[in-house]
Amino acid sequence: MSEAANLPITRSSESLESWPTDLSHEPTLKIGDVIVELRHEFPLLAASKIRHYENLQLIRPHRTASNQRLFSVSDVERLRFILEEQRDHFLPLSQIKEMLRQFDSGEVADGVHPARMRVLPDNEVRRPQPGTRLTLVEVSDLTGVAVSDVEAMVKAGVLTADPRGRLTSQAPEIVRYAAMLLRQGYDLRQVRTVRTSAHAHAVMITSALASERAKKTPVAGERVINNAVEDAAVISHMYKALLAENLEVELR
Repeated sequence: MSEAANLPITRSSESLESWPTDLSHEPTLKIGDVIVELRHEFPLLAASKIRHYENLQLIRPHRTASNQRLFSVSDVERLRFILEEQRDHFLPLSQIKEMLRQFDSGEVADGVHPARMRVLPDNEVRRPQPGTRLTLVEVSDLTGVAVSDVEAMVKAGVLTADPRGRLTSQAPEIVRYAAMLLRQGYDLRQVRTVRTSAHAHAVMITSALASERAKKTPVAGERVINNAVEDAAVISHMYKALLAENLEVELR
């Protein structure tokens, strides 16, 4: 397929046995070929991201005698899976890595939907019921983020506590994603801008539904909730598209 196919390669049984097993593991593609192959689906994909996934052992390309990376069709599909899970389900790489481990080990059948997989086998994520109020310690226990870091998020305005210092049932998810951004080098002031944007859109939605809320009947109340959820989903998808568009323009 390319001149890379004629170069001597170093193989490993680990990479030959990795998922997906029903596609070719013959290393014929350079890293640039992989980017071209996936560019239509993931226009922002760069060589640095592929190398980052390799460093995390999510993918295991072959190496030539001169240490050049070579990828197979199976490697490309594995990379597509990683990128789709990040883009479509917002999964952290630690969970994606666990999914891939289960595929590689044969613990789950090839083709099983990720939602049915055991993502975190030893300490499965617990999700509080809507309306639950949580202490900082409880949020720390649910997320693995230090209490002092959760408290710093409250002080920075990333989280909002009630008069008794308790947080909402959404706090664990907010903390998990905020912690990811902080690990990527962002600061709390920057993370807070995401919350500010979310608050503005929540106000926009509730204002649009003000007349329906004023009726104060069970039917009207149910309609308000349904409409708010639908409007929030539309805004969320629109924001995702706008963010991708702006990134694409900025990174050209």
